[in-house]
Amino acid sequence: MSTNRLLIVDDEAAIARLIEQAAREIGFEVRAIFDSQDFEKAVQEIDPNVVFLDIAMPGRDGLELIAYLAASNFPGKVVVMSGSDKSYIQMSSTIAKARGLNVAGTLEKPFRRQTILDLLRSLMADAGQ
Repeated sequence: MSTNRLLIVDDEAAIARLIEQAAREIGFEVRAIFDSQDFEKAVQEIDPNVVFLDIAMPGRDGLELIAYLAASNFPGKVVVMSGSDKSYIQMSSTIAKARGLNVAGTLEKPFRRQTILDLLRSLMADAGQ
């Protein structure tokens, strides 16, 4: 099993697939979910060490998902992303950090594939990969 396990939480399939393809290319095991109701189960099943989290998910606020990770003492890295206003992304990142999560970055949609590759490579470098 790879030491680089990525969970992508995004309701936009095209965005999730872009991240997924880039991550697989550089050696991540990846699972993408499109429904925030599946979040807890996915975290438990794949035990990710990186989560790309869209904070503007339908059904459940992204801050609820951040709260779950914090309450679970999630030891991995979190990347907060959204097509929402940049200030909302930053506020969500600040809340995640205040709750003890390791926020490794933020992404404002739309973003380019190279941005994803650069971020993922830096996460691997941080882990000594």
